[in-house]
Order: sequence, then C-alpha cells, then structure tokens
Amino acid sequence: MILIVEDDIAIQETLKELLCMKGYQVQQAYHMKEALLLDKSHIDVMIIDIQLPDGNGITLCQQMRQQSQIPILFLTAKDDEQTIVEALNAGGDDYITKPFRANELLARLNCIMRRIEHNHDIIQTNDLSIDIRKYRVMKNNQEIVLSAIGYEILFLIVQNQGMVITRERMIEFIEEKTGNYIEDNTVSVHMKRLREKLGQYQQQEYIETVRGIGYRWKNI
Repeated sequence: MILIVEDDIAIQETLKELLCMKGYQVQQAYHMKEALLLDKSHIDVMIIDIQLPDGNGITLCQQMRQQSQIPILFLTAKDDEQTIVEALNAGGDDYITKPFRANELLARLNCIMRRIEHNHDIIQTNDLSIDIRKYRVMKNNQEIVLSAIGYEILFLIVQNQGMVITRERMIEFIEEKTGNYIEDNTVSVHMKRLREKLGQYQQQEYIETVRGIGYRWKNI
C-alpha cells in the first residue's frame, strides 16, 4: 500500500492512476495532520510533498521517524540543494522533483520495494530473530514454535515497531488470514497465547498493551 501525502488534487489523482495501473494499492492524504492520524500499519511506502497546507513535509518525515521506518519518497517542486539535503537527512529515502517523469518515479519506487522485501526477510529485535519467509522465531538459539495465526500476528506487530496496532485492525487482520468472523475477545486470547510463547526480555513483555486502543511492539 502506498500512502500519497499531497494537497494538489490533480497530482494526487495522476499519481493514484499511475500507481494503480501498476498494481499498487493507494491511500490518500491531503494534509500533514491527516497523514499523522492515519493507521499506517498497512502502509509500505509514503510519497510526500514538502509544501503542505498545514505544515512541512520534512517535519512530517521527522515525526514519522520517531515512530516508524516506513520508506519515504519526497515528491516536490522544491529543487534547491539545501532542501534536498535537509529532506534526506531528516530520514527521507529518495527525492524526486516536479514535474516528475512517470517511468523514473516507478523505477525509484520499485527500487524501494525491492529493498523492503530484502530487509524484511529477517528481523532482529531485542533477543529475538524472526525469519519472515521461513516462519521461524529464534530466542537464545532456541526455536519458538507458534500457531499459524500466532506467526502472522507477531509479524504484523514487529513489522510496525513503534506504531500501535488497533484492536479493530487486529480483528480485521485475523479475519482476513483465517477467513472466519471473530469476536473482540478472540484477539485477547491470541495475544495471551503469543505472550506466553515469547516469554519476557529483561523482565518485560515484548508486546505492550495500549489501554483502550491496541498493541505495540516494545524495543527494550
């Protein structure tokens, strides 16, 4: 899923049409505040304009980096060296100036997506090593065997470190993976089992409950 943060409606629609034509799913935001409030647990890449009605795209990037490592591609009319350097130093992964060339944008986006796939094969966090492709979780050289849905829930939370996964998103995710309707307390049951399997690290739970909202992976 690609999140486009751009206030120009014409550019938004052009980007959406281009990306959808290439098989990408697209979500749109027109303001900085709107982008910050969105549930980004399903977002793979963000395309951000710098000049937004309620703020600066570089500031948005800096705030995102405090909670997530979602790749960010700047797409903006500002082409001076100082702004480009500032944007990349703020945590941007790439920078394209407007007017943009469609094939170049797609090539740069594909490059980011390939990097995501490579980097996400194995995740090292706290004392766990999580192999996404092989469905293996190792702790102190010992494998932790989880249920199929346990693996999927763990992957969802770990791949969105620093972000809160809402209970609503978790319910939607489990229903999507199992094909079955589930009740709210089913989430609690799955989380309890997952926590029991993972144990603790430095006497702390890996998964933090954000009361009334959902769950977040805890880097200890």
